[in-house]
Amino acid sequence: MSKRIRGVLAPVVTPFKTDLSPDRKRFIRHRQWLLSQNCGLTPFGTTSEANSMSTDEHISLAVNCPSCNEQIEVPGSPA
Repeated sequence: MSKRIRGVLAPVVTPFKTDLSPDRKRFIRHRQWLLSQNCGLTPFGTTSEANSMSTDEHISLAVNCPSCNEQIEVPGSPA
C-alpha cells in the first residue's frame, strides 16, 4: 500500500553565490530549516533555477546532505 502525501511540500529555492555558483551551505541550511518546520521538500525546478544548473551542480547540492533525507522529497523538473 502506498503512502499518501500530506501536509506542506515546500519549494526549496536554490541560493547562489556572487560568482553565480550554487551556495551549498545556504542550500543545506535552508533545507534543514524547512524540515524542522515539518515540511516535505520539492527541490530543483520549482523556481526554474534548475534549468541554469549543470549536472555537477545538481549533484553537489543533492549528495551528502546531512539531515535532508528525513522527509519525502518530490523532485521538480531538473534540466
